[in-house]
Amino acid sequence: MEQDQDPSRDDHDHDSLFDEDPNDGLPMARRTCPPVPGLYYDPDIIISEHLALDILREIKRMDFFQGGIINQVMLFERSSEDVDYVAANRGQASSSNARPEGISAGLPPFIYDLISTLSILMKDKIPQSTYDLLFPPPSDSPPLARQAILNLYRPGEGITPHVDLPKRYGDGIMVISLGSGIAMQFEPALDVNESGYITSSISTSAQNAAELWLEPRTILILEGEARYKWTHGIAKREGDWVENGEDEIDIDFGDDDDMNYRRGCTWIPRDVRVSITLRWLLRGAEVVGSAAELERSGLEM
Repeated sequence: MEQDQDPSRDDHDHDSLFDEDPNDGLPMARRTCPPVPGLYYDPDIIISEHLALDILREIKRMDFFQGGIINQVMLFERSSEDVDYVAANRGQASSSNARPEGISAGLPPFIYDLISTLSILMKDKIPQSTYDLLFPPPSDSPPLARQAILNLYRPGEGITPHVDLPKRYGDGIMVISLGSGIAMQFEPALDVNESGYITSSISTSAQNAAELWLEPRTILILEGEARYKWTHGIAKREGDWVENGEDEIDIDFGDDDDMNYRRGCTWIPRDVRVSITLRWLLRGAEVVGSAAELERSGLEM
């Protein structure tokens, strides 16, 4: 899994955070993970097309987006403590390896199938400490419950740069992209108060920003600094300029001023994208805060 732990490298290095064409106001999204500590992404690690299609079919069958009327759904898991409590009151035995019969986990089966697949794909691809954070060993399973967020993005839609609520969600977040690819923005969260809440999700230092192209079926992981000290968001536009891959070359010999042509990158129109975000609910996170607190703390991924 690609990750660079040194964000202080020279601005002229090819791995500088922000690849920008001076002749165009839109940034060029990079295909490899920017040097943000705790950010993990490898475009070569993907879930199977079969699994991706099965998940999308299940989302449609269960009509989570109500025919496209809504664009976000939050699903909640029971914590292991909740399961133990219910099991004890039913006179059943509970363990971290299997839930007692008849006690709902709270998440649909396709989410657990996805988590199981991710645990296999990411084995030995990320630091062991990060892996254990995302996939705790059965004997060391925390009482925290998972939350799964389903987001629907149509072309032209996005989400404001934000840090996921630090008092509501734990460390270790995974984002799986289905359908269309998309460019995600990352910027340092410069204005963070003592409680960990951001007071401004957009920094003024554009040179420290990055855009990362998320290929369909890929996995993005945020932990530590990337999770708490960097904002992430998606610009509202119809497509993205993406740097050319190793096997791609410029074949357009048109005028450099042509709005449909830029050297070293390709304009990729957006299509419908569905993302699945998996994160840990802190204790008491089921108690919804005030609207003012949510607005002050940032939006959901």
